[in-house]
Amino acid sequence: MSTDRKVPHQVLDAPGLACASLTPLVSTTLATLPPATLLEVRTDDPAARMGLPAWCRLTRNPLVRTFEGPDPDRNLTADQTIFHITKKEQ
Repeated sequence: MSTDRKVPHQVLDAPGLACASLTPLVSTTLATLPPATLLEVRTDDPAARMGLPAWCRLTRNPLVRTFEGPDPDRNLTADQTIFHITKKEQ
C-alpha cells in the first residue's frame, strides 16, 4: 500500500450493499472515470474487507490504502471501511 495522500476524485458511498452488489457498482463507477483516477469507496459490509482487495487484485485496479473502523479520527464505526482505489492505466 502506498502512503500517497492524494485526495479522491470521486466518492462512492455504499452503505448496506453486500460485496456481491458492491464490486459491480465499483466496476461501473470506475468505468466512467479516466485512467489513474482515485476513487474512494465507503462501505459497512464486513465481507468487503476481504472481497474488495481481492477484486482489486483480479482486475488490476490498485488498492492504494484502506481505513478500517473503529476510527474516531475518520468518524468510522467498527463495521465501516474506506478503500482508495486507483483506476488502472489502459
